[in-house]
Amino acid sequence: MKPISWVHTADLHLDEPMKRVTHVQQRRQEHRQTFQRIISLIKDRHIPFFFIAGDFLEHGSVTPSTVEFVKTCFKEIADTQILISPGNHDPFRKDSVYASEQWPENVHIFQGDWESISFPEYDLHIYGRGFTEFREPEWIAPPQVHSTGKKIMVVHGDFSSQDHVSSEYFPLRKNELAPLEMDYIALGHIHKAYETRLENRRKTLVRYPGSPEALSWKETGTRTITIGEMTDESLRIEEIPIQTRTYEKHFIDVSGYETVETLRDEIVQQTQSSSKESYHRFVLSGRRSIHLQLSEDTCHWLSQQLEELGFYSVVWEDETLPDFDLDYLRQQSDVIGAFIRLVEKRLAHAQTDVEREEYELALRKGLEALYAREIAT
Repeated sequence: MKPISWVHTADLHLDEPMKRVTHVQQRRQEHRQTFQRIISLIKDRHIPFFFIAGDFLEHGSVTPSTVEFVKTCFKEIADTQILISPGNHDPFRKDSVYASEQWPENVHIFQGDWESISFPEYDLHIYGRGFTEFREPEWIAPPQVHSTGKKIMVVHGDFSSQDHVSSEYFPLRKNELAPLEMDYIALGHIHKAYETRLENRRKTLVRYPGSPEALSWKETGTRTITIGEMTDESLRIEEIPIQTRTYEKHFIDVSGYETVETLRDEIVQQTQSSSKESYHRFVLSGRRSIHLQLSEDTCHWLSQQLEELGFYSVVWEDETLPDFDLDYLRQQSDVIGAFIRLVEKRLAHAQTDVEREEYELALRKGLEALYAREIAT
């Protein structure tokens, strides 16, 4: 039989409401661009199968425009069989776009019951099912599995290598999957690429492809899709970087820097190998000199400096602590010394952790304000 090839993706979450993300409309457009890039790859390589393992079209927020865009993309690859396993973010329900829309003939959307679709020219059987609710805590085994031929499963769920582990999102346990003797299990749900082999006769390859475009700052770095190819003798996979932009997080220790100019130079030095086209978040930490003011205006100036160097988007997170010599300052007879002694006295009598944190914050912010006034005068 001829070789089988496929593209496997999941967790695109088109039109998902975005939190802590700048350029929301731009990001949504970039997610579309990434999906279009996947379609172009399938078309260019003449790949016969496209597996989308759920969390694809965000339930309740996907727009008619995005649905039409996706249908147009699917029509561009009319010779490719597209199999979709709805997930917990896009369950197949009466009020879902999967049920209400008319999809191209090359698209098959799995529902709640297991289905088996056979492709005799490839000696291939594909098994799949989809979520019909937002939570599905019970494992349901396929009622019947072929004993011969190549076998692929497309499903959204929460894989575990341990027995008896529970999950609200269709638990997929190693000991329950192994007896099915699949060749490849195309999963969705986890946004980080991951794979493992099952201990069975076929050495089933279980794989999450990861999200193809980052959805939050938790998903930094390169995002990929998976291309698979199977013959009678072997199964080979390839990870393909596909994202439009990445999220990049940088941790900068400001200890020892006295001016924003020297801090800027250090940031530029540390990011020389980074793509300027990415979204960059700089997390500033360490003991900050009293001469280094990290106000909103300062961060805005730093952003402008980096944008002039070609950085597409920059945001800041200040986790620094002021570098005060409390032992010395406490002994002084000025306003600062009196302030430290007063707050520390109250801190010593704090009854709860919340109270202690509040006094520690008051001490830090108060000293910063007093020092800022001294520097200004």
